[in-house]
Amino acid sequence: MRYVKVVKGTRGIHLFKGFKIVLTGDESLVSTYHGTYLGFASGLPMDVFPAFAGKLFFPLESGEHGRMKTSQYGLCKVEASLLNSGFTRDEVAIVDPRRLDEAVGPDTRAIGIGVLDPLGINYGTALLRVVLKLMGVETRLQSYMSWATMKILNHPIISRNRQRLKVIVGGQGVWEILDTGLQKRLGIDTIVEGEGELVVPTLFRKAVEGGELQSYVRGPPVPVDKIPVIRTPSRGLVEVSRGCGRGCKFCNPTLLMYRIIPLDKILREVEINVRGGEHRITLHSEDFFRYGSSDLNPRREKVLELVEAVVKYPGVEAVSVDFATASTVMADPKLVREVGELLGLGNGEFSIIELGIETASPRLLKIIAPGKAKPFSAEEWPRIVEDAIVVLNDAGWWICATLIVGLPGETPEDIRANLKLIERLEPYNVFVFPLPFIPSGSLRRTKGLYTSDLLPRGENLDLILLAVYDAIKKIRKLSMKMVKQAPPIIRQILGGLLYFAATIGLRKLQRQIPSLNRRTMKNIVLETPLRNSINA
Repeated sequence: MRYVKVVKGTRGIHLFKGFKIVLTGDESLVSTYHGTYLGFASGLPMDVFPAFAGKLFFPLESGEHGRMKTSQYGLCKVEASLLNSGFTRDEVAIVDPRRLDEAVGPDTRAIGIGVLDPLGINYGTALLRVVLKLMGVETRLQSYMSWATMKILNHPIISRNRQRLKVIVGGQGVWEILDTGLQKRLGIDTIVEGEGELVVPTLFRKAVEGGELQSYVRGPPVPVDKIPVIRTPSRGLVEVSRGCGRGCKFCNPTLLMYRIIPLDKILREVEINVRGGEHRITLHSEDFFRYGSSDLNPRREKVLELVEAVVKYPGVEAVSVDFATASTVMADPKLVREVGELLGLGNGEFSIIELGIETASPRLLKIIAPGKAKPFSAEEWPRIVEDAIVVLNDAGWWICATLIVGLPGETPEDIRANLKLIERLEPYNVFVFPLPFIPSGSLRRTKGLYTSDLLPRGENLDLILLAVYDAIKKIRKLSMKMVKQAPPIIRQILGGLLYFAATIGLRKLQRQIPSLNRRTMKNIVLETPLRNSINA
């Protein structure tokens, strides 16, 4: 049997017959992306992003029996929970999905799969389909991430051992499987929705012992003292807070509870990453500048203490933060500038931070995100967003901002408010991506999940066109900087591909939409030679 391997160890020779518990995720979810910002490519349909492109865009790092050297943060937390509950590293492993046949065998009793967008219907994937349609490109195939997820669920090594093992699926994308009723058809024994740290030890123990599993398990918000410290490097990502507490109706319910991770735990995870060769640390939160605060006002001393401690940690070469909220930024603009200085931003160095605008309509904001603008009022929200982007730009950040279009109850006036804000943001260092509304959070099941249900229409298509045209223009300008952490040869290839794709996209939008607002197209020179971007 090819999945039984002779292994030499400290206790002599033994047969390796698979890990008892295998944790994995699709190859785009667990990839390092060469340290670039190109993870979004996993949402592209396979009409334009074929399978062979995955090995170039989504490299994986793994060792003996496919055990990953660094992996996705959620899987690292699940692994840590299992190890803390009494399982050993000989029994549990996060495994390279391209090497599953080396890790699964007769001794394997459970395979845990993390999913983000298993059916290819989340916000980002829907936006990419809309953009391609605006470019005149019809797509019929599933997204790369969906294809890669199905490749795991249908893997021959799982089929061969199916009578002995249980398939357990968790992660942010499980709602897609639940709401479409596809769990049984996909061969999934149990779906875990919510946070997993408290429930997975008992669940996997039962699977290992051959017990019957519930088809659905709800994981509650985990108290801070029960959140485990990771054991496997997490691509440099370290959680500093969990949840938000602002009450957005489209949000995952577990994120409504705000928790602050103590500094000592954060530094222990920084150490795990540095020891594993991850010297670039990303501090993850839903609202970074609120770290250490028990309310909606920043505590500057806590934020600065955190940043200084991580920046000065031995072996750390660079630090970035991933999410901010406009209202928190404007509650203490000086703090934002000080953090930018500590991170070494400015003078040609930049970082990208995500910012959720959600809507520019004060009326709609009060309904779907009542706490988003606090401590300011909903009426001030459009100005707060613009001012926050100015502050972040001045501190050295480019912003990846998102709007949600097609929200329940949206009116033409709300759409025009969004259009007005997009036009005002055009001069700034910001990419605005209008995301088609996907029924999630407390708004789940408010509309269908077929493609025809999800794609926006009418004025929202004009809004997406204007915003995406401006974003692609800016991405083309930054093409080489967005891949600068990749190895030299890969950097040249990916940077060139990104520049080329952006150029083609701009040309197609110009041809397909003759009525495109000419003001957004000024100063575009499509004939710029490709080598100019590569040498920039």
